[in-house]
Amino acid sequence: NEAAMDFELQAATHSVASPPRVFEDPASSMTLLDDTEILDPSPDTIVDDSFFMAFDNRGLANTYLEIGVMDRERIRYCVRCLKSYPLSLAHTGRTAFIHPQNFQPAMPKVLQDAISASSLYSNKNEMNEAMVWEIITTQVTQLTEPRPYWTVAEHLACVQAFVIFQIIRLFDGDIKQRSDAEQQEEILTSWTDSLAIRTSIASSSPSSIDRGWETWVFEEAIRRTILVSRTAQSMFAIQRQGFCTMVSAVTEIPFTAQRRLWAAPSATHSVKACKETRMFWVEKMDLADLIKEGNVDDLDEIAWLMLVTYKGGDGVNEWILRKGGS
Repeated sequence: NEAAMDFELQAATHSVASPPRVFEDPASSMTLLDDTEILDPSPDTIVDDSFFMAFDNRGLANTYLEIGVMDRERIRYCVRCLKSYPLSLAHTGRTAFIHPQNFQPAMPKVLQDAISASSLYSNKNEMNEAMVWEIITTQVTQLTEPRPYWTVAEHLACVQAFVIFQIIRLFDGDIKQRSDAEQQEEILTSWTDSLAIRTSIASSSPSSIDRGWETWVFEEAIRRTILVSRTAQSMFAIQRQGFCTMVSAVTEIPFTAQRRLWAAPSATHSVKACKETRMFWVEKMDLADLIKEGNVDDLDEIAWLMLVTYKGGDGVNEWILRKGGS
């Protein structure tokens, strides 16, 4: 289908505090970053020769599978986007898929661990590196201990925390941490798939704020968590073999594209946002309505990620210009 044909895992991070404003020339560097951001990946953004060796061998892929591939520059920005989430969680207590409202009345311990790990990791250096990894390894071990039962809320928090840990360990560049993360990939896959199944989120209808802001935030967090988890899993696969086979798994998850709704700090703010803006419901990654009726200010991090992923840099550049952006 068209979505599958367009699918390329390509994305960029941008400031949490403000929507992305500019694309650079895709031929040199493609970014959704503010002008003040550093465009070249930092040394901590690990995309080494072994990463690209798999990319260069992607022709070995089974051509009968629905696969997703991307070029090297877009790999760098997708990694950078994923790597921004632990830092965002440490600095703001929220990410593109973790909303503070879901922590009420008390933050689950697994998310407390993820936040503390993110904070530790953001301050990692040569002197404390061994200690940081020991703490993170202990936290992951505790997180992955068998549970006889968990509620949907507990299930969601565990997936969110595990996504954060996987991003930290896979893309840091530490060989042992990367190996441990890849060995536990099946756990994340299982947890994510079971969360999608038990909530029937792939076949869910648009959530209404009228049912309650807390309910909307919870359901939207489930959708976004599954999207980010599967995008991260796709990156894991690309690192190993140069392609992924999760195009349909990502495509099937709907989400709401409206920056002001996800950013709303309270029910009052969300009601005001609903009156003043439009809620774009994206299903089967059909972005036509968003592209036609939406504006640059309507898009938050998830919307930008999916728009670039499915439409590519050139297509998004053209859309930004049509909407009066720069």
